Amino acid sequence: KKIDSPLVLGTSATYVRSVSIKKIIKGYKKFGIDTSRIFSGVDRLSIYKCQSSEYEFYYPFDVEGDSIFYESLQSFDWYYMPWKWEHNIAISYIADSQCLLEVGCAHGAFLNEANNRLKLQRTVGLELNETTPINEKNFSIVNESVQDFQKSKSNNEMFDVVCSFQVLEHISEVFSFVEAKVNCLKIGGKLLISVPNNESYLRNNDSVLNMPQHHVGLWNSVSLRYLEKVLPVKLIELHYEPLQEYHVDGYICSTYFSQYPKLFSRVLQRMSKLTGWYKRIKRKVELERESIIGHTILAVYEKY
Repeated sequence: KKIDSPLVLGTSATYVRSVSIKKIIKGYKKFGIDTSRIFSGVDRLSIYKCQSSEYEFYYPFDVEGDSIFYESLQSFDWYYMPWKWEHNIAISYIADSQCLLEVGCAHGAFLNEANNRLKLQRTVGLELNETTPINEKNFSIVNESVQDFQKSKSNNEMFDVVCSFQVLEHISEVFSFVEAKVNCLKIGGKLLISVPNNESYLRNNDSVLNMPQHHVGLWNSVSLRYLEKVLPVKLIELHYEPLQEYHVDGYICSTYFSQYPKLFSRVLQRMSKLTGWYKRIKRKVELERESIIGHTILAVYEKY
């Protein structure tokens, strides 16, 4: 079936492979989440690659998680981290007296910390998963899409920094989403985007958390660089997260076991733990993890 890229409009995408819907439903059931209702009427799920940008995405497009799905995920302590590696990098691009917009801000942890460290002129967060707008002392959270938000004259070309952290991989209409963020920026303003890096160990990590309903797009450095060609932005820097301690086990499973059939892989992992081999490998990875490319890539652009 001929499918067009959602990033480079009018460009065809190439079929990569199919993904088992039953496998995804079964995988989420391990977390106590029933995703079968989202896949109702979907008999095939595929991955396509944009021929121009190498951006990979799942098709059909209407398999994004809804608010019920994300509320279920947010009940796990490991899912929502109020302060991440990319936040430390991002805040260095923000200065006093600037206007800051975060798209997909959750409960506003980054916005709150940014206001604690800096004297910002205006701070706004957009969050669709909350049911009621929140007005804090130093910032406001608005329940509105960035596409609608940028239509107002008071929001168009009004922000010095527009950022989103671990959001873009959840969006199927990626061009209009990023375009709207750029429209909110002043000329010379900074656009910050962090996403899972699918050039890292994630590429071989066959996890349902990197599939719909959670992730509907797969980003890497090539597709992030390509944003320069479709939007009025210039890439300033790509920051690569070093492997974090809490991702070590995932890295080991992806690097050492993912090439084997699942049942055999489980047997190997169990044997490696019984023999002490897994413990030795883990110690080695922990010592070297600062030099290992980890989960996230942060792209920084400037609008012209």
